Amino acid sequence: MKLASKIILFVFGIGLFFSSCEKKKCEDTVPEISYMDFKLSETDSNAYLLIFEFADCDGDIGMETTSSILDENGEVQLFNFFIDLYFLDQGVWYKHEINKDAGLHSKIPILENSNLDPSLEGEIEKSILSGNFVIWGYDTIKFKSKILDNSGHYSNEVETPAFVSGI
Repeated sequence: MKLASKIILFVFGIGLFFSSCEKKKCEDTVPEISYMDFKLSETDSNAYLLIFEFADCDGDIGMETTSSILDENGEVQLFNFFIDLYFLDQGVWYKHEINKDAGLHSKIPILENSNLDPSLEGEIEKSILSGNFVIWGYDTIKFKSKILDNSGHYSNEVETPAFVSGI
């Protein structure tokens, strides 16, 4: 192989290496959430875990226990992780009305990230006591969830598959 061919091959190889290491760009300021699993907790036999995956390009997810967020609709929100429970009754899904100030909503704590790459990705696990299914009296349920970032942007809303609670 001639020297010129070796140099061209070497330069091509280096270029290919650096182009494959290029950082993916994340420009969307709206967080994303996706459903992962709903399973019995391995550490608490009286609870289920509802598990989601999330991503936020600008990394502004998380709030102090005493803080609130002004959402994109101009409403003050005390939570940044919203979970609504739906139950099936004679083939029709209905939203279970849970006390707005308690219920399944919660606060995602402040999350740390790098100054070089502010984006955040991770999993959120919500523990739900299995006794609630008996109290609510539903045999088939599903959940709809979304998150809210500190800029007031709501993520997409995700819906779980239907679950038979076994009561």
